[in-house]
Amino acid sequence: MLDLKQLTAALEGGEIPPSFDAKAIGKLSKRFLKWNSARVVNLYPIRGVAHEDTRYCLYACPLQGTTIDEETLRAIHAEIDALEIGHIRYDSVQSEGADYYRLDEHGNHCGMDVDDDVVAAISDRFDGLVLFTRTVFSAKQAARLDCHYAALGIAKEPNEYSIEPLSNASLGLAASSQRFRGKMVEIPDAGEESPAVEKYRQLMTLVMALMLIAAVIWYFIKG
Repeated sequence: MLDLKQLTAALEGGEIPPSFDAKAIGKLSKRFLKWNSARVVNLYPIRGVAHEDTRYCLYACPLQGTTIDEETLRAIHAEIDALEIGHIRYDSVQSEGADYYRLDEHGNHCGMDVDDDVVAAISDRFDGLVLFTRTVFSAKQAARLDCHYAALGIAKEPNEYSIEPLSNASLGLAASSQRFRGKMVEIPDAGEESPAVEKYRQLMTLVMALMLIAAVIWYFIKG
């Protein structure tokens, strides 16, 4: 476990431990110092999924205090693990929007129709925390989603929160096997295949056709 006070001190402009990525921490520090109520909290990876090359991780982040109790985490897992991958993919898009982190003191979304986002609707049922999804567009970048700590604060008054997950790699921590919990890989729906898969399918169809033509020609020549 990392000492939150040590990480907070580094983000506040103090000494950066040798194990930390000084460039990443220094860059975040510039924003951290501008936030109101800036602090560091524990971050909880709830579910990781994959769609083609894209990787998604849905997190639970406390807004009140720095931790989330085990009973609440189990309840969150029960709801999130039952979701279709499409809901998590949609939430990842919303997570990049300016309105996503407009939250009241209980973590409820403000100025947003949560009926359009199942993850946000689930989030609002839990007091004092927020659920959100982050994305990387390559399996090779999946380590960026391996995060157990986050910096957060109010970037714009009165209620626009900024939440920045900190990868374990940037903090000099060992990789965690828990960064993708729940259903790891989802099979894409029909019609959502990548261009590479479609190209391969077309190529194989052409090869089979040519083989059939060659077999017919050989049959007549042989006969």
